[in-house]
Amino acid sequence: MTNAKIAKLKVAAAEEACTKIQAAWYVAHKTLEGGAVTNGYGIYRDRTEVLDKLELAQQKIGEALKTMETVNWPTSADYDLI
Repeated sequence: MTNAKIAKLKVAAAEEACTKIQAAWYVAHKTLEGGAVTNGYGIYRDRTEVLDKLELAQQKIGEALKTMETVNWPTSADYDLI
């Protein structure tokens, strides 16, 4: 396989990874958006809801980080070849 073909494969894999990362990021962001409802004392009205939101956001961030770590990211030299 030529260097140009390898570079194209790296770019395609990175593009696919970025799509997955962006999707996970979006879910995490939307999950945490708006905060949580508190009572008159500033205490969470529904702790289970808060935990569920935090755990889902953490899961999605973990997925995004794992994807980031597993990709063989293209270099400047790779972009020069395509």
